[in-house]
Amino acid sequence: MIRVFICPKCGKVRVVSKYLKASCYECGRPMVVCHTPYVEWVELDEAQREQIRERYTET
Repeated sequence: MIRVFICPKCGKVRVVSKYLKASCYECGRPMVVCHTPYVEWVELDEAQREQIRERYTET
Protein backbone atom coordinates (compact mmCIF):
# COMPACT_ATOMS: atom_id res chain seq x y z
CA MET A 1 0.00 0.00 0.00
CA ILE A 2 1.29 3.45 -0.91
CA ARG A 3 0.93 6.10 1.79
CA VAL A 4 1.22 9.88 1.69
CA PHE A 5 3.05 11.35 4.70
CA ILE A 6 3.12 15.04 5.65
CA CYS A 7 5.60 16.67 8.00
CA PRO A 8 3.75 18.57 10.74
CA LYS A 9 6.68 20.97 11.13
CA CYS A 10 7.63 22.04 7.60
CA GLY A 11 4.78 20.63 5.47
CA LYS A 12 6.97 18.53 3.18
CA VAL A 13 5.27 15.54 1.57
CA ARG A 14 6.69 12.07 1.17
CA VAL A 15 5.15 9.10 -0.64
CA VAL A 16 6.17 5.77 0.90
CA SER A 17 5.24 2.23 -0.09
CA LYS A 18 7.13 -0.07 2.28
CA TYR A 19 7.01 1.57 5.68
CA LEU A 20 4.33 2.43 8.23
CA LYS A 21 6.40 5.35 9.55
CA ALA A 22 8.47 8.03 7.83
CA SER A 23 10.81 10.84 8.81
CA CYS A 24 11.04 14.15 7.00
CA TYR A 25 14.07 14.49 4.72
CA GLU A 26 13.99 18.27 5.26
CA CYS A 27 13.87 18.62 9.06
CA GLY A 28 14.12 15.05 10.39
CA ARG A 29 10.84 15.13 12.28
CA PRO A 30 8.48 12.12 12.30
CA MET A 31 5.77 12.54 9.66
CA VAL A 32 2.05 11.84 9.95
CA VAL A 33 -0.02 9.75 7.55
CA CYS A 34 -2.32 11.81 5.36
CA HIS A 35 -5.88 10.51 5.36
CA THR A 36 -6.19 11.23 1.65
CA PRO A 37 -5.42 7.99 -0.20
CA TYR A 38 -2.56 8.04 -2.68
CA VAL A 39 -4.85 7.37 -5.66
CA GLU A 40 -6.79 10.53 -4.78
CA TRP A 41 -3.64 12.54 -3.94
CA VAL A 42 -2.21 12.13 -7.44
CA GLU A 43 -5.47 13.41 -8.95
CA LEU A 44 -5.37 16.68 -6.96
CA ASP A 45 -3.97 19.91 -8.33
CA GLU A 46 -1.30 21.85 -6.42
CA ALA A 47 -3.81 24.21 -4.74
CA GLN A 48 -5.82 21.27 -3.39
CA ARG A 49 -2.68 19.57 -2.12
CA GLU A 50 -1.61 22.77 -0.39
CA GLN A 51 -4.96 22.96 1.43
CA ILE A 52 -4.46 19.43 2.72
CA ARG A 53 -0.85 20.14 3.75
CA GLU A 54 -2.00 23.16 5.75
CA ARG A 55 -4.40 20.97 7.76
CA TYR A 56 -1.51 18.76 8.88
CA THR A 57 1.06 21.48 9.52
CA GLU A 58 1.49 23.03 12.96
CA THR A 59 1.14 26.78 13.04
